[in-house]
Amino acid sequence: MELRILSPMEDGFVKKIEWNNEELKEAISAKVQDYKGLQYTEETIKEAKKDKATLNKLRDAIETERKRIKKQCTAPYELFEKQVKEVLAIIDEPIQLIDSQIKEVEEQRRLEKKQEVLEIYEENIGNLKGILPFAKVFKNEYLNVSKSLKSITEEITALISKVNQDMDVIEELDTKYELQVKDMYVKTLDLSMALRENARLEEVERKLAERRAQQERERAEAEKRAAAEAQKRVEVQQQIAESIPEESDKREIVEELQQETTPDPQTVTLEFRVTATPEQLQKLKEFLKANNIVYGSVRK
Repeated sequence: MELRILSPMEDGFVKKIEWNNEELKEAISAKVQDYKGLQYTEETIKEAKKDKATLNKLRDAIETERKRIKKQCTAPYELFEKQVKEVLAIIDEPIQLIDSQIKEVEEQRRLEKKQEVLEIYEENIGNLKGILPFAKVFKNEYLNVSKSLKSITEEITALISKVNQDMDVIEELDTKYELQVKDMYVKTLDLSMALRENARLEEVERKLAERRAQQERERAEAEKRAAAEAQKRVEVQQQIAESIPEESDKREIVEELQQETTPDPQTVTLEFRVTATPEQLQKLKEFLKANNIVYGSVRK
């Protein structure tokens, strides 16, 4: 069964289409020279349109003949192509039928091999089944005919051994973040990434501890400043009271100042009257200025 071309034979195909192309080229080139030097004006625009129409007519005539010859040349091939496709359609039908059966057989073989790979996995996985499920172990390349069960077994057992070793390394870290580190390892099966996760968590904890320590220092310093300011106010109030000559007024002011004393770092406004000599009042004024104490007269 073979394809035989009966007609035309190899030497029967058209090798060249002969026509008076050189004659036309010479005649048309001479005619075109007449147009190249022309300068049309508004008065001769009608002649320009007439010349253009003449050239278009000549061009269309040549182009029409080209299409006619092409159709004559391609007509036998178009018929041949149609006939060939009819024959190919007859051949394609059993090809598709055979192909579908081949695919079914190959798919069945792939399913059987996948089951064999699953059995290899089950025999070797041990207590890592929760960490290393079959989906993470299986590779599509295992189903290729070129991939032997021996090489698949070696790959799976090597992976299981590596995971066991990596888990031992993580447990030896004795880190409080063991669960998080193992979780990262299970997701990636990459020991270096799991170790980096442990380092990251430890760094976060260190920074949090530093922040808490800094906040504690700031709080202690704030309490210390507040206590110092409160003590300073008490001392100032005592000095003011001591500058008052009358014992009764002095006792009254001291009691009032003591009631106003508070560890609150904010200022306190206290209104009181002082009876003293001009010299004593001058000293009191200098004392208030020296300690940056705001004072002023009290409106009645």
